[in-house]
Amino acid sequence: ALPAAAQENARESDHPLLHQVAGDVSADALHATIARLVGFGTRHSLSGNSSATRGIGAAQAWVKSRFTEISAGCGNCLTIDTPSENFTGTRVPASTAFMDVLAIQRGTTDPDRVIIIAGHLDSRNTDAMDAVHDAPGANDDGSGTAAVLEAARVLSMHKFPATLVVASLSGEEQGLYGGQVLA
Repeated sequence: ALPAAAQENARESDHPLLHQVAGDVSADALHATIARLVGFGTRHSLSGNSSATRGIGAAQAWVKSRFTEISAGCGNCLTIDTPSENFTGTRVPASTAFMDVLAIQRGTTDPDRVIIIAGHLDSRNTDAMDAVHDAPGANDDGSGTAAVLEAARVLSMHKFPATLVVASLSGEEQGLYGGQVLA
């Protein structure tokens, strides 16, 4: 049996890139992202796109801008995309567009193999249909969106054989629509 320090060194030497990536994650960046997302008041999928400071549209625009900043930091290594599709359903009384915000880092040697890292941007309060009142969603799923943005930042500094798709989904609280858009 190896002493504890030798075991740790052996683990780090097995996957040095994984240890470097994990070490580059910033708790401060995660916290700042969650605070920014909470600041949109609500990110309910039906909260509209007319405000630059409140609601799902403002939050989507901000996530897109963050992906763009991250891409600029890696020499425009990310392709930013915003696929959308209209849905109606039990929690969507009128046809509504649900848009995802994606950052795609093309793989170097096996680009047709795709790894998806996703969290959902939308939030809701107790009433699933209340698109007006605050629904800050720090833990559901602001923390997931923060993890997605931080993964994009950290992983963009490296090249990978497979294509990475980092996705911020919407419509999950209304019926998993963002996942359908992504699929």
